[in-house]
Amino acid sequence: MSRELHSPSEEIIAQTDITSLAQQYVLNLFNQKNDARLVFRTYRQAMEVVKMVNSLAQANGSTETEWETAALAGSFCNVGYLFDYQNPEPKSVERAEKFLDAHHFSTDRKAHIISTLRGFFNDQSLRTTEGQLLSDAVNAVYFGSSFFENSPLMRLEQELVANRHFGKEEWEQFQMQQLLNMRFFTAHAKLNYEPIVATHILALKERLDKRKERIAPDGTHGEKKFQGLGRRLSPGAQTFFRTNYRTHINLSAIADNKAHIMISVNAILISVLISVITYRNMTETNPAVLMPVVIFLVTGLSSLIFAVLAARPKVTSLINDATPIDDAKRNLMFFGNFVALKPERYEELLDEMFKDSDLLYGNMARDLYNLGKVLDRKYRFLSISYNIFMVGFVATVLLFLVVLFS
Repeated sequence: MSRELHSPSEEIIAQTDITSLAQQYVLNLFNQKNDARLVFRTYRQAMEVVKMVNSLAQANGSTETEWETAALAGSFCNVGYLFDYQNPEPKSVERAEKFLDAHHFSTDRKAHIISTLRGFFNDQSLRTTEGQLLSDAVNAVYFGSSFFENSPLMRLEQELVANRHFGKEEWEQFQMQQLLNMRFFTAHAKLNYEPIVATHILALKERLDKRKERIAPDGTHGEKKFQGLGRRLSPGAQTFFRTNYRTHINLSAIADNKAHIMISVNAILISVLISVITYRNMTETNPAVLMPVVIFLVTGLSSLIFAVLAARPKVTSLINDATPIDDAKRNLMFFGNFVALKPERYEELLDEMFKDSDLLYGNMARDLYNLGKVLDRKYRFLSISYNIFMVGFVATVLLFLVVLFS
């Protein structure tokens, strides 16, 4: 077991059946537990770690014993998460021991493999070549070229299994700390993966710096005019805005539907009554019938007018190109305001708004308030329209009955 791996062909020869059996054993465990919440620490990831161990062992000229120890320990690195996500080490070690006992490993070899696996969880075996090999393989898989693609899966798994919820900035800070604390040991990993990690750190730093600039471009930590909403919108405040926007839009649609109903009903009834008035025989034989007809024409027309006022669109414009920038950027949400601006001016104001989260949330709050004012106007006119219609209809029917039986 002291032969060194120097070529792909020699590496294939060195891969004994035991590693394949270990992979099959781990696959059976993942199939039995089948926890769909584990979207990051998966069987596939464990096998990628084993492949990375293979690659690093070949590149660094590791012995077959070193390679086999790191590969077998790496096969079980994700097994413990199936049983106890918060403390995976005991179950990973337990399952590895069962497998090694079943295949009659010597006490020394078994102890060496288990020690390497324990070291994966507590960083205590990094002094050994096998521990460094496994550590570099895990870090290369976790933080390599697919780091940003796998990051959302890691975050989702934390939320689903560990019930740990991160804000966007908080998660980026957590990732940055992970990258800064990570290190490689083998020469091949240092040459090929440290530069990749460095680019990840740079990208995250740029994101965090941009976020800080948007939050406090003037160095005041976001303490601006619209202080009530603060620099970061809490989940409750986000739900408030979403719910209220949806409610206001639904109420506006309901108001328009009610106005259309009243317009249609009054228009039809007025047309019918005009036809009745022009019917000679009825008005000549019983002129008193004209009184309820006239009452309904007047009330129906009044109701129709208020229904039209409720449904009639009204576009207000508070800003134009001559408006000072401090006033203009406070009211950019409603189209009636920004359509009077030139495209260049509008883009400039939007850029100012997106740089300042307080200004953005202030725009949303003012837009929500203005939507409420529009709804107030609609429903007041609708209420008047329905009241006039109800009174007019009742009066018309009662007067018609009086005329009919008098």
